[in-house]
Amino acid sequence: MSSAAEAVEALAEDVFLVAGIGNPLRGDDGAGLVLGRAVAERTGNPYLECEDVPENYLAEMRNSEASTILLVDAADMGAAAGEIRLLDRHELSGCNISTHNCSLSVLADLLAEQCDKRVLLLAVQPASLQWGQRLTPQVADAIAGFVAHLPDDSFEKCGATDGLTAGGATAT
Repeated sequence: MSSAAEAVEALAEDVFLVAGIGNPLRGDDGAGLVLGRAVAERTGNPYLECEDVPENYLAEMRNSEASTILLVDAADMGAAAGEIRLLDRHELSGCNISTHNCSLSVLADLLAEQCDKRVLLLAVQPASLQWGQRLTPQVADAIAGFVAHLPDDSFEKCGATDGLTAGGATAT
């Protein structure tokens, strides 16, 4: 399990496919979509918006040229609200991710074992999963801070001229 600082460092060094996961209508469950999109934009990596059915995107993940799949989702890690951690696929069984039909650990194992992909989870500890709510301030602020600390040189990699601001990581 990596801290947010270690996750930022790891994300700056690799080309990967970002899969944003979550339900934007369930409060902090939408964190995976917001953080995933922001990480992909900031780093210049491809992005799949999977919402709460990541299994429907298995073919795109399997056929991606990226050797690493970064699943981004809200997960109950027993941490403080808004804490962001980078987890290896073997650590997924210890997280409670209950809003999806398919277990992320099953999906990660399938991608790793049958498709020869490295699978990581960028997890955000939710504060609330209430229906009809937006991201909580703790989670929105954590996402903005995380994205703001991604190295600026990731923009040079993708040819972008200006960065994603902390305000760009708020709930939609």
